Amino acid sequence: MSTIDAVEILSKLVAFRSLSGQSNHDIADYVETFAKSLGAAIHRFPSVDGTRTSLFITLGPMVPGGIVLSGHMDVVPTGNQSWTSDPFALRQANGRLFGRGTVDMKGFLALALALAASTSVAKLTKPLHLAFSYDEEISCEGVRPIASHIQKFVPTPLAVIVGEPTEMQIVGAHKGALDWTIEVLGKAAHSSLPHLGANAIHAAARLICEVEEISREFAEQPSQNAELYDVPHPTVTVGVIEGGTAGNVIAARCSFQMEARTLEPGQAATILERISTLAREVVLPQLRATASDSEIRITERFDIPPLVREASSAAEQLVSHVSSSPNVKAVSYATEAGFFQAAGLPTVVFGPGSISQAHQVDEFIDETEFKAGERALVQIAQTLF
Repeated sequence: MSTIDAVEILSKLVAFRSLSGQSNHDIADYVETFAKSLGAAIHRFPSVDGTRTSLFITLGPMVPGGIVLSGHMDVVPTGNQSWTSDPFALRQANGRLFGRGTVDMKGFLALALALAASTSVAKLTKPLHLAFSYDEEISCEGVRPIASHIQKFVPTPLAVIVGEPTEMQIVGAHKGALDWTIEVLGKAAHSSLPHLGANAIHAAARLICEVEEISREFAEQPSQNAELYDVPHPTVTVGVIEGGTAGNVIAARCSFQMEARTLEPGQAATILERISTLAREVVLPQLRATASDSEIRITERFDIPPLVREASSAAEQLVSHVSSSPNVKAVSYATEAGFFQAAGLPTVVFGPGSISQAHQVDEFIDETEFKAGERALVQIAQTLF
C-alpha cells in the first residue's frame, strides 16, 4: 500500500459534503462500491427517516478474533469560517493535507479503506471489519445499530479501534456526554395575584438547584479512573434556560437544558432519577395546587456512554506496540467508543492527527501523521494473517 493511494481515497472522501443531519448516501454509496470491489460483505443501517446510513464491512472469514476499525463519515459545517481554499477539495501544501474532515475523521477512514484494498483477503485467518457511521457529531445515532449488530451477529472481535485523532497515542478512557431538556408548564397570572397562577420559572429554579446539589455530591465522591482526568469527577450543569413573557406576569412556561459528563455507566441514571423524583413528588404537586393541568416534561437529547479504562485490555495490548507513547490517556471529549465497550468489546481510541484541528478553519492533518497512521494500521493488520 502506498501513501498516495490513501491520499487519493481521502481526496474523494473530502469531496462529499457529508454534513451531520443531512443525507450521506453519496459517501456511503462510494464506500460500499469500494468495499464490494474488494469482495467484502456489507450491511447497511439506515436512519429512521432513510436519509442517512451506517455501514458495517467485513473482509475475510466470519470467525472470532477480528479487528474493527471504526469512524464516522459525517463532518461539521464550515458555517461562516473563512477558508483559504475550498474546504471540500483536498489541498496539499507545506506537508499538510487540508480539507473539512481530513483529521476528524475522514483521514482515518481513508487509511482503513486503503488498508482493506491492500489486504490479501484469501490470506486472512481472522476478519478485518470496518464500521462507518453517520451523525457522530450531533448524536452518535449512527453507531448504535452497528454496535448492536456486532454484539448479536458477529463472532466476537478481538478489539475495536475508534480512529479519532489522538496523535497516535492510546486513549483508553473518556467521559460520557448526556443532555436533557426539562420543560415546565404552569399557569399565567398577574404578578400581583401569584396565587392564581403556577410559576414555571420558580419550579424550574427548584429543579436547577437540585442539579447544582447533584454536581456538588459527585465532586465529593470517588469515581473509577478519576485520576486520569483534569476534572476528576462527573459534572452536571445547566447551560440554557428560557421562559416567561413579562416582568409582571407569572410565567406559564420555562425550559432549561441540562448536560452531564460522566465517568462510569449508571451515573447518568442516577442524575435522571434524582431530577425525575423531585419533579414528580415535590415540584409538580406544588404547581398543580393552583393549576391542575401543569406538567413537567423531561426529554433526552442525546446519551453517549463513557469509555471506562480497562487496563491491559486486548485493545490496549494490540495498539501498544504502534503507539507514539507508552502512556494511556483519558480525554474530555466523547466518542463512539463507549457504545462498543457497552456491547462487550475491548475498545480504544487511537488515530493520527491532533484533535486541536477538529472543526477548525483550514482543518488539516500532517502528512507525517497520516503516514504514521498508515504504518500503524498495516502493523496491526498483521495479526489477522
